[in-house]
Amino acid sequence: IMENKQYFLCVHCNPYKYLKSFGEMKVHFNKRHTNLTSFSCGQCRNKFTLKSSLMRHIEYQHIKKESQTRADNNSSSSESTEDENLTVREARHIEIHIHKENESSTSSSDGEEMNDESDENNQDNEFNNDQGNQEGNEMEGHQATQDLDFQTEAAKFLLRLRAPGNMTNTSIQMIVENVSQLLKNIMLKAKEDTRTFLYSTEVPPNNTEEFLKGGSFSTDTIFEGLQSVDDQLEFFSRKFGLVIPEELYLNSRIENRFNSALRMFIATQVNETFQYVSLIETLKLILRNDFLRNLILSEKNSEDGVYRSYRDGTDFANNQFLRKYPHALRIVLYYDGLEISNALGSKDVIHSLGCFYFSIQNLPPEESSRLSSIFLLALCYAQDLKKPGAFATVLAKFVAELKLLLSDEGVELDLPNEEKFVLRACLCTLTADTLAAHEMLGFFSSSDANRFCRICMISKENLKESTTFIGTLRSSQQHEQHVQEVERRPAAASLFGVKERSILSQVMRVPEDTVFDVFHDMVGVTQMILKLVLYEFIMVQKFFSVSQFNENINSFVYGKPDIKNKPSATFTREKLSSKGHTLKQYGSQTFCLLRVFPFLIRGVDENNRYLQLVFLLQDILRIVFSFEVKASDVDRLQALLYEFGTKFHEIFILPGPVREADDNINNEVDEDENESGNEGEEEEEEEEGNGSDNDPDDPLLPNRRRRRVWKSRQLKKAINKMHHIMHYPDQIREKGPIIRLWCARYEGRHRLIRKHSAVQCNFKNPPKTMARMFQLSTLAAFLDRTSSHADNVTLSGGATVLVRYSPYRAQLMNEGLQEDSWIKTVECAQICGEEYQSGLFVILRQNNAVQPVFAIIVNVLADTSDPTRVFLVVNKCLNTTFCARYHAYRISNKYEETNLLVNVKDLANHRTIAPWNPLDHGNNMGIFLSPRTLSI
Repeated sequence: IMENKQYFLCVHCNPYKYLKSFGEMKVHFNKRHTNLTSFSCGQCRNKFTLKSSLMRHIEYQHIKKESQTRADNNSSSSESTEDENLTVREARHIEIHIHKENESSTSSSDGEEMNDESDENNQDNEFNNDQGNQEGNEMEGHQATQDLDFQTEAAKFLLRLRAPGNMTNTSIQMIVENVSQLLKNIMLKAKEDTRTFLYSTEVPPNNTEEFLKGGSFSTDTIFEGLQSVDDQLEFFSRKFGLVIPEELYLNSRIENRFNSALRMFIATQVNETFQYVSLIETLKLILRNDFLRNLILSEKNSEDGVYRSYRDGTDFANNQFLRKYPHALRIVLYYDGLEISNALGSKDVIHSLGCFYFSIQNLPPEESSRLSSIFLLALCYAQDLKKPGAFATVLAKFVAELKLLLSDEGVELDLPNEEKFVLRACLCTLTADTLAAHEMLGFFSSSDANRFCRICMISKENLKESTTFIGTLRSSQQHEQHVQEVERRPAAASLFGVKERSILSQVMRVPEDTVFDVFHDMVGVTQMILKLVLYEFIMVQKFFSVSQFNENINSFVYGKPDIKNKPSATFTREKLSSKGHTLKQYGSQTFCLLRVFPFLIRGVDENNRYLQLVFLLQDILRIVFSFEVKASDVDRLQALLYEFGTKFHEIFILPGPVREADDNINNEVDEDENESGNEGEEEEEEEEGNGSDNDPDDPLLPNRRRRRVWKSRQLKKAINKMHHIMHYPDQIREKGPIIRLWCARYEGRHRLIRKHSAVQCNFKNPPKTMARMFQLSTLAAFLDRTSSHADNVTLSGGATVLVRYSPYRAQLMNEGLQEDSWIKTVECAQICGEEYQSGLFVILRQNNAVQPVFAIIVNVLADTSDPTRVFLVVNKCLNTTFCARYHAYRISNKYEETNLLVNVKDLANHRTIAPWNPLDHGNNMGIFLSPRTLSI
């Protein structure tokens, strides 16, 4: 029965492929999967570094054990039926096997493999001494001696050393030299042992020496051609398709450099260069991967009217090129600055890099969420990009390649065993923070321009009058007229907010094909609101002190899903009363603080207008951060934004016109409202010094010191980010969920460059060094792209039991498992970075549900034959109500007694939720659940 012989299943093919026999499986792997760096067993999903290790594992751990089990069953069938009287408890005692496993902390993108060296060593003797399968031994021996390319294996070894970015070139070179010497000594010892053995078997000496002179005992060619970085890049390019960065001319400058011959400084012309990675060659590399190509060609639109991807938006439907070629690759371009040296050092400016990345929207979310799905396009010095025309020079080749991909002819791509494939692509979206986007598109910086928005023609005066105001929308035709007018009359630049033509306008619509960055916008708005509200609660209304708020942050139980984003308890009265809107918290900490904020404050009524503003912002973030959004949710978001902007304007904005001195209020760098003096406070005369920033209730202060009277803070106008979020509903309708385009995932790619720069410490030409190391790390991750990211499941701890003895036997059999299948109860399962374990809550999928249907996880089960199938044993929550004070759902600790078995892939929301308890009510109010996103 083929379905029971999972070890004949090739999990590296897409879709999975069954092989008829062991011999056919060997031939299949030799032909189809020669370039893999890891091999997985279809039965138990164990991973192996070598193909020969996988074959020995299948033969001895599955085929022979299955034959032995069948023989034992046949011999026992004629015996007495005494065993049938065994109780279920005794049978469970026989069948259950407890396996202690070490908890794994590896990330899903690293692809760390099992250490199978001991398994290989233990099986070598068994393999060589087995006389029952001589033909299999001969085939394995031929495979090891003929099919195995030692130079390729050595190259993969070097690639694995370089990929993490933990070693310098000198260290790797030292390893190569020592490994070469070690292999040489091993082969010399093997050669002498072979000579002694052959002499003892009376083999003629001439034949013995002739055999030993062959190349079987030579290791000189293993690292041949792999000594230097250039040699390795050339080998990886020839063997695996690595795209080597190309150094291109950008500009030149004059520097005074020391001439050792003349012993003096002389003016020298220095060329400014940048590193460019070919877009077409990178796309070819992606499409040559069978797994990724099949995913791209199988992409479909949503059929239930839910926004899930770019294909569900109006921009895709109205794009003539994509309507003609629906499976053309959709490119997302990203740009940002990156500091690679110590920010406190003297070289923190000259070593800033400008990073251009791109990604492909055609991949499903679980694949595009990988950091290895973000590819390098160009790398240069950030200082060089400040010169006129620099962006056009850097992006010129990218635009030229994109024009070729936009043509009807496209680019032909030869694929193995298939007809020619025509490669086509278009630039559908540009994503970047506000400053970077305006630099690339030729707009004025939003902090300098009167027309600060690149989507509409709003002015600062309009923003002062109404936070919800949206000006006349810009169009590509109108933008072209503005550019022509600015080129003819430069003084008109300030009138339109446009300073120059962007080279990207040749391959995309400017500005319709740009999107606001959800990450930076929402961090700025959230920190501003929280700071203003905390100022009101602590400084003005004195509901609690700042020290009490810090204590609440430290003592609150966040739960496992949110503990890593716990806010920093560093609030002070000085920070709250200072100018600017930042809270000195990371983005993830800011969003966590917003969700937990109602639980941290005491003595505030739910109808407080400041707290109501926080609740509105929570509802907005739940929709904006959702990966699946209904059309009705977008309409609700539009209404929430209008209400939020209106209330914000009523509470915080001063009446009156904007003065010229207020033009720098919206500075995007420090987000300072630029208050003159100390607005928001009234200071009475003090008899001793200026100690009023201390706690006025401090008993150690002198009684004669007069206290400062704090007034509610008001701003002269909202920050620009408050206007940006007003465009979100339209951008979701056009481009689908904009959370899939936020800059946070691209900024995660910076970590690789920072890590390489910290280890390499090469500042002679950082763009060149970092670009090459980046490409090597990307290639290492790319070679393992043979299965879905969702299939990379990490299981921790637990016990394995037959389904027939599982307490969830009926539910498991309804899921297609057999009684003799093995199921594993695990302590924790990690899928796509989300951890599932008992005690956490999930949201079940239920049609026409008025509110989310919550359930508590009781157990986590995994199918041992297919570990990607993870099931949750849950109990549905009863008496769920929405609590207005905490803006969360209250659970009364009552659950249905019936256990439900739910596949993780069938959840309404893949995120787990930790139960929260208010600090001021103990457990008498039950527990509260605060979902981070919507549930479909």
